[in-house]
Amino acid sequence: MSRARTNSTLPPLLSVDEVAILLGASRSSIYRSIERGDLPLPAFKINGRIRIARRAVERLLAGERPFVFAEDRLGAASGPGDNGSLCTFDVDERQSR
Repeated sequence: MSRARTNSTLPPLLSVDEVAILLGASRSSIYRSIERGDLPLPAFKINGRIRIARRAVERLLAGERPFVFAEDRLGAASGPGDNGSLCTFDVDERQSR
């Protein structure tokens, strides 16, 4: 990212670089946390690129719970998947046309 953006100009899904800047952490720390499954934010892999929801980052910075799963509201689940916080979506652009 060549220049810092304000929250109002950030896209709904942020790159690891953008999240690192907002959280004041290094890019490699964010990647390590995602791999270990201890990043307190939902991370999505879309077409090989990791993205994190801007709203979750904003909630974390405001001292709120970054995300709530529907199952949590019902008292059933504890997190996004069985092995960490990375959800994968591979989108084939040929199918979306």
